[in-house]
Amino acid sequence: MLPMTTDPFHILLVDDELADVELFIELFQESSPAVHIHHAIHGRDALDYLERSGPGQPNPRPQLIVLDLNMPVMNGHQFLELAKLHHSFRSIPVLVLSTSMSARDIQHSYHLYANGYIIKPSTFAELQNLVKVISAYWQGKVALPTIEHLPV
Repeated sequence: MLPMTTDPFHILLVDDELADVELFIELFQESSPAVHIHHAIHGRDALDYLERSGPGQPNPRPQLIVLDLNMPVMNGHQFLELAKLHHSFRSIPVLVLSTSMSARDIQHSYHLYANGYIIKPSTFAELQNLVKVISAYWQGKVALPTIEHLPV
């Protein structure tokens, strides 16, 4: 069993659909109060956030990035391509959460080193269950590198 910590668990949610973002945040606050959600509206915004994260920086470094694909300015695939090239962001897991069921989008996401791909649920109950699964898996079942051991 993994050691339990009382430290906050930081998620960077990258999505341009504000209604989805608000609902995601609300459901996480209900199911897992130790989770802190930070929001970026598109991939460029997410890269800017990451560049200002970590020790001595204004943003906490996320332990997980939840990424939509279809966004303006910089889409999810473009973000993945750039983020996974950067040595200090490479080890942060990325979970794609998209409405796209395209085999091409799924394959391309994994090719760019996404750690998972989930199709956005279509009902409130399914989203509620998904948030519980994400929380249980990424906060309790998976061994993640500690922030202080990630490259800067």
